[in-house]
Amino acid sequence: MERIKLHYLVGDVHQGGHDVRRVAANNRILLEESGAFDITVVCDEPCRDYGGRRLPDIGFDEYLSSGMINECEVIVFNCGNWRFNDPEEQKILTDAVASGRGFVFLHGDHPCYWKEVGMKPFPEIEKMAMMMWREPTSHGDYTDHHVTITDREHPITRGLPDFDTRDELFCGLSNVHGVPCRALATAYSDAGLLSRHGRPGTGRDEPVALVGSYGRGRTYNQVLGHVWPFYTGHGLGENTMLSLSPRPLRMMFVRGCEWAARGDVTLTKDYRGEGVMV
Repeated sequence: MERIKLHYLVGDVHQGGHDVRRVAANNRILLEESGAFDITVVCDEPCRDYGGRRLPDIGFDEYLSSGMINECEVIVFNCGNWRFNDPEEQKILTDAVASGRGFVFLHGDHPCYWKEVGMKPFPEIEKMAMMMWREPTSHGDYTDHHVTITDREHPITRGLPDFDTRDELFCGLSNVHGVPCRALATAYSDAGLLSRHGRPGTGRDEPVALVGSYGRGRTYNQVLGHVWPFYTGHGLGENTMLSLSPRPLRMMFVRGCEWAARGDVTLTKDYRGEGVMV
């Protein structure tokens, strides 16, 4: 079976916030390790050398003008508000997913294109992502959480165990457009703890992995995976790759990319997520 053509779109989130370049370099290690993907990384600015992984392969202007996006099977999106503020660029991405390209949405992108706080709106990507950060969404400190697999029959999570992680848990994400979606995994938000925004937890099991569709494209939203470029006091380890260390989460990401591309998990079903993060 031919390898999956995957395009990984990288750009600043929150104007220098989440360390999306480091995440991209490490996710590339996992994707390469699986042996299932032909990977193209799209990024406007050069990235630091993470273990010899070269980023980018191509810049956005050349990528979008060339029509390359229509040659891939799945798009990993990690560039909230960096690109796709222009209607023409938005249409390129929207048409690609609607026509059948898979779409994978990662942690940190959720507040993007939020017009109420002055960002350029992009309602179609809100539908692709399914759940977004909108008032009164919040999160607690970067700390320990237990993740429960709630759908054990979906190809992405089939056979995976519950697991513990150290991460940032988004609480009260909003399904802005009421699109159908399905939670594959959840983590509990403790109502007895105040978030760093001064709000208590929700006392609910919050979704941390979601699947849905947009047009003919399959969509996967991985809510976990917080990596900050420096320590802020938000929680020990927030500037490391701890959040992406649990093997079940790595397996979910890699399987999610295959599922979004092809609707099943065959090439990556035996992948064990053993790659060393840098």
